[in-house]
Amino acid sequence: MPRMEKLNLQSPIFKVVNIPNILFAAILYMISLPPLVKTKPPAMLIIVICLIELYFIIGYLVQHKRSCHDISCILFAFFAIWEYSSKTGKAHSLRMPPMENVLYVLYSHRGELLKGLVSSLELMLWGVTIALASSVVFGILVGWFTRPREAIMPIVRVISPIPALAYTTYVVGCMPSFKSSSIVVIFLSVFWPLFSQVIRTVGTMDKRIIESARVMNVGSITMIKDIVYPYVLPTVLRYLPSSLSTAFMCLTGAEMIGASSGLGFFIRKYAEYANYTNVLAGIIFMGLVVTMLSSLVKLVQKKFIKW
Repeated sequence: MPRMEKLNLQSPIFKVVNIPNILFAAILYMISLPPLVKTKPPAMLIIVICLIELYFIIGYLVQHKRSCHDISCILFAFFAIWEYSSKTGKAHSLRMPPMENVLYVLYSHRGELLKGLVSSLELMLWGVTIALASSVVFGILVGWFTRPREAIMPIVRVISPIPALAYTTYVVGCMPSFKSSSIVVIFLSVFWPLFSQVIRTVGTMDKRIIESARVMNVGSITMIKDIVYPYVLPTVLRYLPSSLSTAFMCLTGAEMIGASSGLGFFIRKYAEYANYTNVLAGIIFMGLVVTMLSSLVKLVQKKFIKW
């Protein structure tokens, strides 16, 4: 019996015929099929899947990253299942509209979405900035001095685990304006977890660092400014992406209650009219915004925490 040769998975044929490329071709074919419901021009959907295909080609076929293959498979499978369900009528056209229509909203309502984004980011900037500054300053002071730490830390342990969304309805109802209530909600969502973490970080500093500084007669102000603060900074930046995600979630909840602008208001407005095409577009846009903010924070981490 002739000996079977081992398949070469790196051969050109296997680089072309693989799962992501097959799914990519299948989606293009399904886009060309006549729809059972009215659809918008598929240009945005084609652009999105072409970008995923480009990501797959560069990441897997060129740079040989296995994760790029798996991520491309998941994304293509999602679009393929959605497109098949909407094109064949397997899914309810109102609750699961064609992906062409959803992505087209990102283009047709781009002005409204960008206006909402600016409104949301303005509130985020105020709330997160005040929360970061307060949590770092008060966290260092409380963590550095033993008596305040022993008195305040038990209270912080009770308050910090409370979900920030629990404050939203109460704060929106009590504050004089929606802007002030949103800033307070964002502040509460970021301040308490980060304040607690800063206190723990300062309280668990390496004693050798502190003793070495004291040997050189370093004063308390210099100690906090030049030693404690640089020690705490990596912790703050490490928790910043999750803090931004939580703040954005709470802001969206507040905007759905009493706002007249913002991304949360965009989703609520169209949800009231059961326009789930626009609602899904708003959710996708919000996910892209949070992803870009997290990526921006990672760039800041690499720049300021080189060690």
